[in-house]
Amino acid sequence: MPAVTVVITPRDRYTGIADCIENLYRCTPEPFKLVVIDADYPPALRREMEAAIKGKANATIVAMGLVIPMEALAAIRDRIDTPYLMHLDNDSDVTPGWLPPLLETAAATNAAIINPLTLERAGVDDGEDLRCHLYTSDIRVVDVAGTPYLIENKHFRRTPHRELPTEVRDTETFEMHGVMFETAALQALDIPHMTIREHIDISMQLLAMGRRQVVDPRSVVEFDNLGTRASLSDLKYFDHRWNAKIMRASSDLFFARWGYRFYSEQFMHNWAVRRRLFLILHHFRCPMAVANKLANIYQRLFLPSWDPISDPVGKSQHFYGTLPNGVPVRRDH
Repeated sequence: MPAVTVVITPRDRYTGIADCIENLYRCTPEPFKLVVIDADYPPALRREMEAAIKGKANATIVAMGLVIPMEALAAIRDRIDTPYLMHLDNDSDVTPGWLPPLLETAAATNAAIINPLTLERAGVDDGEDLRCHLYTSDIRVVDVAGTPYLIENKHFRRTPHRELPTEVRDTETFEMHGVMFETAALQALDIPHMTIREHIDISMQLLAMGRRQVVDPRSVVEFDNLGTRASLSDLKYFDHRWNAKIMRASSDLFFARWGYRFYSEQFMHNWAVRRRLFLILHHFRCPMAVANKLANIYQRLFLPSWDPISDPVGKSQHFYGTLPNGVPVRRDH
């Protein structure tokens, strides 16, 4: 029996789903099951999905309508009968040899989450063609006028791949681009209806359960920055996932559950507006660099920026070190 079920959901867009599926099969000779979540894909892309899994006895498409990734995971998790569930965004690609290290590390560590190294390809900004998006990270807390704010501090952010450490390490967060869950742990969670900070909510729940999260850089997932490869028709999903109402509701739910807001809250809202504008400009053949510059000018002119202290990470403390027993406690329980 396969050890893992791969569940593919949209992140920001619909396009590229067939490429994601085909790449998964090319890079995974080991046995696995596949569930592709149809989150109201356009008919043409639905046909591409069906063609990509044609003749694959291990694959199925589950139609759920227009849902965010957390809704999809909450709905599908109890139907998973393998020990592990690998969540994969449809704009991310596994790479050859990705699965054996994750299974090996899962067995060795008994971790609830085993995260591959997440690399990002060149997108709307300058830098290496392939650089670190997430290796390890920790949660920090910084005081602003008597109010504590959380910071997700990603280590080695945008470091070239060749300069990264190679050992398995513990980490305090993960991201949904590509992440392997112990299925039983995932089924025990109260999956939050969030589009931002959902991964941190899950990480905090697991810490409260006494479970580990680790990253194994021998396994690599690459993801595309949105905008360079998406199409205008993807705005339907982008606007559902990243609209201001659901983002505010996500922030409010995190606060209701844990009692904290994030220092970068306004940045996330601005990112969604700026990236939407970039997507439109780039679709109408505005060169990528020009589209990005215009989107950034729009942000400076029209979008508020809340960044009241210099070097907030440098002024922060390790969040869990400030808590009794180092364990977060939900306020709504």
